[in-house]
Amino acid sequence: MNFEEIPLGQFDFNPFTKVEDWALLTAGTKDKFNMMTITGVMFGKLFLKPMIQVYVHPDRYSYQFVESNDYFTVSFFDVPHHPALQICGRMHGNECDKVAESGLKPIPFENTVVFEEAKIIFVCRKVYHMDVKKDNFDSQQLFKDYYKDLSTYHRIYLGQIEKVLCHK
Repeated sequence: MNFEEIPLGQFDFNPFTKVEDWALLTAGTKDKFNMMTITGVMFGKLFLKPMIQVYVHPDRYSYQFVESNDYFTVSFFDVPHHPALQICGRMHGNECDKVAESGLKPIPFENTVVFEEAKIIFVCRKVYHMDVKKDNFDSQQLFKDYYKDLSTYHRIYLGQIEKVLCHK
C-alpha cells in the first residue's frame, strides 16, 4: 500500500480548502462496501477527541453500510479524480458497480476500505449519531431552502479519527 500514517498532531490540514477537493465517504468490509461523494463534512474536537462529522441521507445506498459498520473513511482526492467522484455521488451502489464505473481501486484496510488514488484518508470509528429534525432548526428558512419538500432528513454521524493516511 502506498500510504504512510501521519500522527494527527503533526498533520497540517485546512478543512476549508480541502472540501473543495471533494471527499468520498466509504463504509463496509472488503467483501461488501459502498462509497459516496460527500460535500458536507466537519472536523473538530468533541468529547475531548478528534472527530469528523458526516451526513448521510437514508435514501442513499451507503446509509445501510454506515449504519451496520463500526468504521468509515473520509478520503480526499486531487482534481483529476473528480469525474470518478461525480460517478460516486450520482450513482447508487445497489443500481450499478460503482468501482467499475468510477475506475477507483479499493484496498482492504483494517476494518474498512480505502482507495489507492486517495491523497488523504481519515479512518474513523463511529461513536455517535443523531437525526436532523425540522424543529431543531433555528433558521426555518435554511431548512426550507435545503430540504424543500423532502419528508426524510439526513443522519449525522460522528467518527473519532483513529488514523490519518497520506499518499506517498
